[in-house]
Amino acid sequence: MTKDKKPEQRVPGRRNFPSECVDPTNFLENEDVEKLLNSSEPLTQDDALKIFNCVHCNECTTSDARARLMKKYVDEGNSFEGMEELVQNFKQHDTPYQTNKMRIKLPKGIPETSDRLFFMGCLSTIKIPQFTENALKYLLSRNIDFTTLKTETCCGYPVYASGLFDEYERVKAKNAEIFEEYQEVLCLCPACYFLFTTDYPKVSTRFTFIADYLQPPAEPKQGSVSIQHMCQMQNRGHPETSVQETALLQESGYDVIDIPHWCCGGGKGYMYRTDIIDKIAAIRMQDFAGDYMTTMCPGCYWIMKVYGGKAKSHVRLKDMFELLT
Repeated sequence: MTKDKKPEQRVPGRRNFPSECVDPTNFLENEDVEKLLNSSEPLTQDDALKIFNCVHCNECTTSDARARLMKKYVDEGNSFEGMEELVQNFKQHDTPYQTNKMRIKLPKGIPETSDRLFFMGCLSTIKIPQFTENALKYLLSRNIDFTTLKTETCCGYPVYASGLFDEYERVKAKNAEIFEEYQEVLCLCPACYFLFTTDYPKVSTRFTFIADYLQPPAEPKQGSVSIQHMCQMQNRGHPETSVQETALLQESGYDVIDIPHWCCGGGKGYMYRTDIIDKIAAIRMQDFAGDYMTTMCPGCYWIMKVYGGKAKSHVRLKDMFELLT
């Protein structure tokens, strides 16, 4: 996508590409990414500011190429802040964190065995346990049959997005073997869903996203809501999910406030260029209005929780499962 072919700005005065908006000097256009990928000139540490000026929202449609560019950067002997720790965490815990211990309190009633596995994701179970507990309780309230793993292996998105493909391929193979034991893997995280359906080995297992299991509550609700739609779905071939989210809340009785879609900054997690994540999130928090702000994405929820607090937002954060209960 060249400069003269970019879509019109959805928010007046704000560029659609969030990392270009907050750091235009170090933003790589799509053609720049391709040139660097195909260049025989090795990348150096001096290229880091540009290469990592990306939050993987895929607004530019080239986040896969940008991941390969990061791989090239690492393969040519360069590093980034936190790289060694990230690799070590994956080797020890199969997650980007210094633990793989889930912090969630599993509600009663989850079967020990089922043909359907509810895959929650490492961010969901370690960083935002209440979000995940609400999702579990919601599925149980709908009499959805599912089971969970006692310990999950990260889908690999953090190492995929940072160019560390050796660790990514390792956890991918590990998960693929586990998934073959189930007829369906129900995903809570859109990043997990994206990798499972586009880059994992083809297996007989069916992958679904939790949005397909949500329904309006029996009793109508009240209040106004602004939604952070999921870049991982919106910009990766599933724009219908945003329509689905809006319709679901409207059918539930809520007044949905139309705020233009823009990334929250949390597409890759809080790593690398945390300075651009801080700036993007601070801008995005100013867009929310109404009684509630909500999202179905664990990464967005973490951003909204942390930066909504920093911004002292008067808009109350509730996940989608809370709003539908």
